[in-house]
Amino acid sequence: MTAMGIGAAGGRPADWMREAALLAVAHHLGDAETGYDPRAGWPEHAEDWRPLARRAAELPLSVAGWIEAAALAAERFPDAAAAFSILADNAGLHLPTPAVFARIAVAGLGLGHDAALAAALVAPQDNPRLELAQPPGACLPSAQWGLRLTPEGLARSFRGQPRMQGDFIPASHRPVMLRPARAAARILAADGTLWLRSPSRRMALQLAADLAALMPARGFDLVALRPGEALPLPDEDAPPLVVDLFALETPPRIPARQGSGALVLLAPDRFDAGRLRAVDAPPFTPAEARAAWDAAGIDAAIADALAPRFQLTLAELLAARHEAEILGSLADDAPGDRPDAARFTAAIRAAGARRMGPFVTNVRSEVTLDDLVAGREIRSRLADAIAWREAQRRVWTEMGVPLDAGESQGLALLFSGPPGGGKTFAARCLANALGLNLYRTDLSQVVSKYIGETEKNLSRIFDDAEAGHGILFFDEADAVFGKRSEVKDAHDRYANIEVGFLLQRLETFAGIVVLATNLRANLDPAFTRRMQFVIDFPMPQKAEREQLWRRNLPRPGWCEDGLDIAMLAERFRFAGGNIRNAAVAAAHLAAAENAPLAPRHLARAVIRELEKSGLPRGADDLGPLARWLEEAQ
Repeated sequence: MTAMGIGAAGGRPADWMREAALLAVAHHLGDAETGYDPRAGWPEHAEDWRPLARRAAELPLSVAGWIEAAALAAERFPDAAAAFSILADNAGLHLPTPAVFARIAVAGLGLGHDAALAAALVAPQDNPRLELAQPPGACLPSAQWGLRLTPEGLARSFRGQPRMQGDFIPASHRPVMLRPARAAARILAADGTLWLRSPSRRMALQLAADLAALMPARGFDLVALRPGEALPLPDEDAPPLVVDLFALETPPRIPARQGSGALVLLAPDRFDAGRLRAVDAPPFTPAEARAAWDAAGIDAAIADALAPRFQLTLAELLAARHEAEILGSLADDAPGDRPDAARFTAAIRAAGARRMGPFVTNVRSEVTLDDLVAGREIRSRLADAIAWREAQRRVWTEMGVPLDAGESQGLALLFSGPPGGGKTFAARCLANALGLNLYRTDLSQVVSKYIGETEKNLSRIFDDAEAGHGILFFDEADAVFGKRSEVKDAHDRYANIEVGFLLQRLETFAGIVVLATNLRANLDPAFTRRMQFVIDFPMPQKAEREQLWRRNLPRPGWCEDGLDIAMLAERFRFAGGNIRNAAVAAAHLAAAENAPLAPRHLARAVIRELEKSGLPRGADDLGPLARWLEEAQ
């Protein structure tokens, strides 16, 4: 028996609790008329309790174990459940309450009332097999709530064997991060509890899998702990229990080791392990990144081509391999055909997009740099950025350029300019040129009013994207990456903490991130210093505006002859986004009439864009457009 609970051999303690409850009811009913002190047990009936006290002394059980035995007695014996109801003076509650347990503990276990009551009140916090159940429809103090077995406690008690916790993750591979996995195995064998720390949840999970691959169970139970939940404890003779703490703001209280079960805690590196020993899970080295592909059973030729581009963990590679096989089936590949590099790349992108969570949108990126209407300087810098990314492996490995401490191998770009100036379109072109997804981040969801939530949301986004399957695109980035302010209240302090977190994450991010802003002056200067490329997108000039008009209008067969596009480009200084909106609106107006696009359609569409942009719309400002509007009426 363990100090925390009665386990599968809980029959004798539960039997004892049944007899104690029935004896307590007899005394309780007998003393009802004369009155009693609930804190004293039943001192006038001490002789009746002495045999039970002697039997209790023969059972090496902790106070926590006796509390669990009381809850088990209520489940196993109907007469014990009825006795607990009478003792609690609550006909609707057939469970032991902390107050009832404390009185029985005074009489039969020789405990002090206050100590027993306190132990029963906090027992569910330390024992995942127990919970406090509030009686329905009543507002009662916690001492009068019911102590009840959780589903885990029921399974452990009535199945006669430990219950598997969470999801079992097999680990039969050759460890990828061999050195830290061996160190972790030595600590876990000695201490029973181990922290695996990392800024990346992905890397922490990879190290946990490598650790499990070195252990006899060849796998582990994975539980993701949510705020407010009690920390589960490992079962004896079960696989290691790995608890994911990345969703928490602060670390949970870790109880002293109980039994022989193995507990592994996956924690962000901001958590302090305290008295427990920890092993850090760093990013892959190039050799480890390549070893993950071998462990996933992927062809060496594909691994050689793709491993430098995609920093995937073993679990991610196995998911991508499965995705590639599905894509092959949909493409009617012959049975047994292995996916080629292109098919595998598509699978990595598809599987990666599904992992990105609710804060991002995967933007379609079929457009190319040839479709981008922009000046020579913009196109040249985008071409340089593409070359930077494609050459980075050679720079950091073959050429031997040293990395400064903490410096990442990522690529960060800043796009600035007025709305509709082509920043998003350029990001789409960049993603397509590099063969990556484009993940536009929804800042309205990322930025939270709750302290610490914004950092957690951003951390998850950066972590998932670090596998290399997509570009992170922050539109209106000044909403999150704004200047740090003078601290006047708690909001200012935590806003500055968020900016500091982002600066640190940018420095360590190994992927590609694009920040787009309409107001570059509002960005914290520290972000600008961390950009490899800063590209300004000014308002388009006349020639560019005319090109944008012609590129976005329907095919010639769907347009009337003689449309004065040059006049539109000359007179109306629209951004590219406005021109796109007007062209699409005019096409809809023409399609609704089942007629070729004519000046009257363009006139109505252009006037809408002028209204939205707050631009002058007088007759002198409109020029020939005024006549078109008269014809449209």
